[in-house]
Amino acid sequence: MPQNIASVIVLKPGYARWVGYASQRACGTITLVRSHKNCIVDLGIPADKELIIKQLKAQKLIPKDIDFVILTHSDVDHIGNMNLFPDATFIGGNDVIQGDHFLEFFKETYVIDEYVSVIHTPGHDNRSTSVLVKTVKGVVAITGDLFEYNKDWLTVDSSEAWEPWSQDKDLQNASRNKIWAVADYIVPGHGDMFKVDKSLEL
Repeated sequence: MPQNIASVIVLKPGYARWVGYASQRACGTITLVRSHKNCIVDLGIPADKELIIKQLKAQKLIPKDIDFVILTHSDVDHIGNMNLFPDATFIGGNDVIQGDHFLEFFKETYVIDEYVSVIHTPGHDNRSTSVLVKTVKGVVAITGDLFEYNKDWLTVDSSEAWEPWSQDKDLQNASRNKIWAVADYIVPGHGDMFKVDKSLEL
């Protein structure tokens, strides 16, 4: 059923925990966007299959009700479970594809509806995207690993937490500042939604 305005539901907050030298347990955040079209942003790891089905059921949805699957980037902990949505339109990088049909290759922005758009936010990798959603509480940006988690800009062990994973730190920093300026809330790649503190400069 069409929505009066879009809503964002975090189906599973992501996490990343060190468990030893150069060893992590990690999973990307999985997010549902309900608007004129139903979208799911990032798909976690393959082990999240049943969780996705259960969480969609709690929203009175089944996988066939998802119109768009949006992959913020190609890290393996964000792209599991694509086979759950064979009828959906997939957006990843510059590509918009349904089945084997590449419907469009977009440069900067892809508009899903009046409330939901996908924009390029490179840096983590050169094809990273974020989803901007207009909701009743403001603009929510679903960013993948552009932001790892709330306060990932704080110094940890002499380096900022997002920097070791960045392919282009300067480009990622520019993308982060772009999102920080337009968003009221951010859904990061490895944590729960947080409110943007406009008094901070990243």
